[in-house]
Amino acid sequence: MTGLRQWLRLMLPCVLLGAGIVTAGAAPYSEPLERSTWQLTEDDDICRIEQSVRHGGTLGFETRPGLVTGAYWEAPYPMPEGHSPRLRTGAPEWLRPASMAPLDLQLEARDDRIFRVPQSLVQPLKARLLAGHDIRIDFPDGDDWVHFRGIRFALRAQDFRACYGSHTRPAAAPEAGALERWSVYFDTGLHRLDREARETLEAAVQALASVAAPRVRVVGWTDAEGPLGINEALSRDRARVVREALVEAGVAAEHIEIEAPGVDPAAEGARAASRRSDIWWLKGDREAGEAPAEAVSDPRTEPPAGPVPIPPEPSGTPAW
Repeated sequence: MTGLRQWLRLMLPCVLLGAGIVTAGAAPYSEPLERSTWQLTEDDDICRIEQSVRHGGTLGFETRPGLVTGAYWEAPYPMPEGHSPRLRTGAPEWLRPASMAPLDLQLEARDDRIFRVPQSLVQPLKARLLAGHDIRIDFPDGDDWVHFRGIRFALRAQDFRACYGSHTRPAAAPEAGALERWSVYFDTGLHRLDREARETLEAAVQALASVAAPRVRVVGWTDAEGPLGINEALSRDRARVVREALVEAGVAAEHIEIEAPGVDPAAEGARAASRRSDIWWLKGDREAGEAPAEAVSDPRTEPPAGPVPIPPEPSGTPAW
């Protein structure tokens, strides 16, 4: 009997600790209402609005000059390969009946920690946040999930729009905006791809592989040194070598157009940054396996016209 008591005295703390871990793991990650806010980041080449939850990662929207706005979730730790998190929206109790139908979608992996919202659903997601809806993201590796609050999103959204609206587009930016841009850099007077350039190309190819027929534009640039005729030829060679590398990696040649404007207009004082080729992923083709845009473009998916009403601050449980 004495031995049994000693065994229970030793094992009981371990049993209670294990139960605590299970309970904590099953609970959602969330911040108190007063700490659930959206932060605006404004740099020379990026605008970002984000909400972070401790142990739950960061949900955000971002845009750069010449690019359309994208939405993403940055996980707090690497996720298992081949698994995608699930994102759902829901109106808090105080907002019901909801004015917009909920969204339910799978996020797309950019790497093991960055997951993006399908481009056709970025604006519908933003519209729901503007209306005060909350967001739940289920971790793909267990029962954990994170709760992001839509409250106060509208307060920051106007500053976010002003931020990216004030950015000028870079040279040769697509007239209708683009989904993504990568820049491959070269040594002086050369159009040879080095190791860093091939790493950039690999990242571009991985992203473009997610679409059935991507539209791509490659623009070659040079610095302002040397004769104009040589720079025009070098500009063309730099665009062509990048196009050939993309085709070799599996991007269809008929989907890639090239431009060779020659000297970068911003080349003065920025020689290294001007010796490059820009790879633009243009809008125009829907992603593989994605519903056509008409399937989600009903009136409920668009932001309300006129000034955005700022929702009140009561707490509540979203209707997941």
